[in-house]
Amino acid sequence: MGIDWHDVEKEVTGYLQDLLRFNTTNPPGNEILCAEYLDGVLTREGIEAQMTESEPGRGNVTARLSGGNEPALMLLGHTDVVAVEPDKWSRDPFGGDLVDGYLWGRGALDMKNMVAAELMVFLLLKRQGIALNRDVIYAATADEEAGKGNHGVGWLIDNHPEQVDALYVLTEGGGTDFDVNGKHFYTCQTGQKGIFRFRLQAKGSPGHGSRPHDDNAVVKLSKAIGTLGAAKLPMHSCQTLKAFLNGVADTQDHETAQALRDVLDEDKSEAALKALPFDEETVSSLRALLRNTVSPTLLQAGSKINVIPAEATAYIDGRLAPGQTDKSFEAEIRPYIGDEIELIVDQYSPPLEADTGSPLYQTVVEVMGEHDPNALVVPSIMTGGTDAKHICPRRPETQVLGFMPHRQKEGEEEMNLIHGHDERTSVENLMFATKILYDVTCRFCEKT
Repeated sequence: MGIDWHDVEKEVTGYLQDLLRFNTTNPPGNEILCAEYLDGVLTREGIEAQMTESEPGRGNVTARLSGGNEPALMLLGHTDVVAVEPDKWSRDPFGGDLVDGYLWGRGALDMKNMVAAELMVFLLLKRQGIALNRDVIYAATADEEAGKGNHGVGWLIDNHPEQVDALYVLTEGGGTDFDVNGKHFYTCQTGQKGIFRFRLQAKGSPGHGSRPHDDNAVVKLSKAIGTLGAAKLPMHSCQTLKAFLNGVADTQDHETAQALRDVLDEDKSEAALKALPFDEETVSSLRALLRNTVSPTLLQAGSKINVIPAEATAYIDGRLAPGQTDKSFEAEIRPYIGDEIELIVDQYSPPLEADTGSPLYQTVVEVMGEHDPNALVVPSIMTGGTDAKHICPRRPETQVLGFMPHRQKEGEEEMNLIHGHDERTSVENLMFATKILYDVTCRFCEKT
């Protein structure tokens, strides 16, 4: 039985519109709204779903299509979204409006579009009666945006591991296309930097603001932050970044190729970055991916203008390059801080890298080659994070790929709207992704 893709377009568009109309801003989340909706869709298709709440309102839903003995594949998406400023939007951010081929709403790109596309793929596998060589799991989970995953896929692994026991995972984070000197590429995210969020705390002698002294906690902390902020930390290039740069370089003229490869040479890196045919945002991202980074983001000290406080605190967002650990990172930054300042770790999540030699990655490459023969897939690593940061520390063997294929039209600002005002996605891109994800899933999971 063939697939009527025109009918599929109407159906998946409807799913995304419905999902966009649920206000699942995190905090507080209220992902139960999406979970109940998805549970209803799956149940009507004759698919048994499991719906759980980590606490009231924080809903997760999973379902499974049984197959052979090969390791399972999970189609994973999160249903929470970031906050909006409604007065800055041209349309209702929770209206799910379809206007001139675009679906408007918070989560249209991050990532209810993929939740809807993966749902459609899952339903098509069932309707088409695809004989599977492995189980396929559908999971729409809570609490990715807040960073800690205490109510989403991490919670499921800790409390209902049988629902999400997959060696392979497809989720958000990659699939964006880009051009370099006329050559076309798609990313498949295989890595992401680790998180090391910490406080620097200085202590001193309190006193009256009219009588300065040499034991001022604010001054001590300021010196430490200034030194750390100005430090050039050493380069730690990883396999994913090397594969990305070399993959692009292999298609370029000699001069551009040399600049791409020189990015990995610490002595030539900065000049090479400035010579690349990339926009400023891409260059900034590459610069951050080459090493561990630290960004002071919050300061706390004192309560009155005329009182020298006994304590001052800075909050630092640290990101770790693959291959680094909490211990190696702390050892790297300690000389810039000094021994007098206390370092308190608030959150640590190790950096991640999936294997580009895995059968799932190779399937993505093959399928994309059929859908867009003139483009190449290159692995990518991101400075931020996805739900992979909740999975891999608990299950290090899991291969998590970020892949939601997307074609950006020239002059279009769509991908720049993630977390921004007027977030929207085109029906064309939603269908592009749905077809490719269906083919990837069938190719990887169909019994031969």
